[in-house]
Amino acid sequence: MIDFTIIGGGIAGASTAYHLAKKGYAVRLYDRNDTGKATEASAGIICPWVSQRRNKKWYALVRESAKYYPEFIEALKAETGLDSGYRREGSISLFKDDHVQELAFKRISAKQADAPEMGTVRKVSREEVAQMHPDLTDLYPGVLVEGGGQVKGAELLKALKAGFLKYGGEWINGEFDPSNASGTLIYATGAWGIEQQHEPHIRHQRSEVLHFRLKDSNNKQPRPVVMALGPIYIVEMGINQYAIGTTHEDTDSFSAEPSEENYRYLRDLAERYFPDSTIEDIKMMVGLKPYARDFLPFIGAVDDRTIVINGMGATGLTASPLVGREVANHLTGQDTVLDLNDFSYL
Repeated sequence: MIDFTIIGGGIAGASTAYHLAKKGYAVRLYDRNDTGKATEASAGIICPWVSQRRNKKWYALVRESAKYYPEFIEALKAETGLDSGYRREGSISLFKDDHVQELAFKRISAKQADAPEMGTVRKVSREEVAQMHPDLTDLYPGVLVEGGGQVKGAELLKALKAGFLKYGGEWINGEFDPSNASGTLIYATGAWGIEQQHEPHIRHQRSEVLHFRLKDSNNKQPRPVVMALGPIYIVEMGINQYAIGTTHEDTDSFSAEPSEENYRYLRDLAERYFPDSTIEDIKMMVGLKPYARDFLPFIGAVDDRTIVINGMGATGLTASPLVGREVANHLTGQDTVLDLNDFSYL
């Protein structure tokens, strides 16, 4: 007998499945593997403390999520032997001038008391930015958060799937048939949540990311994540390989084809931030990121048998591992760190 049926094989669905199976429950997951899944295209920045969002419920979610990451990754790697690409080389946020840098430093460092896992926070001069990231432009001062990190979404998903299967889970590549449903249903269908008839209402954005390499760079050391102006991010994906993004386009389309306009925009940004380098394109990637009301994730019951996890948006890779654990704990009568009532707002 199946205790839980999960529909959706992104990070949120896979994390929930993994945590439930690890507790000894019978879990079946259906994954349609739709093209455009946000997991595949995200650069996976784990540095929520630099955000200027004022929503306290959202910040509590991402702060606890970043805190959970090292423990979660260590356990998952021990269980599967797989590397998710998680590493903490710090994060540099760039600012247009010294005045804005000072304001940002005060804002970010004020969060340390409640989030010691963010590590040291300090201002870095233009010269220090160039020392830490030699190929990057030296036009802007920055703020370094030493606890900032990154994870590779596709690799993390492989590790979660392997962990889920190790604990006896059943992963089905294909369409879910409601007539064969068993146990509690958990929908984690991302942008495709619009196909379900129940609330909450889900909308989505197309986000495009350019992957490229620096052909003439000899740097071998890992580089920190860069939160550039815009806001734009630059994330090292391999030796002298980077992803720069992202665009945000409200849409009803489920096309995952890159646009020439957004390619040109991101390519121009890459040339702006690496002005002395020869840039070679690798690929463009498109992810469809789901959003619910007020850009706040929805986590809750929509009827006596159905749970929905959706609307993770741009923080899906940061928050989904913790959300999976919290939902698993809630459904099995264990304590949660978060008050899930904050995210069940129907």
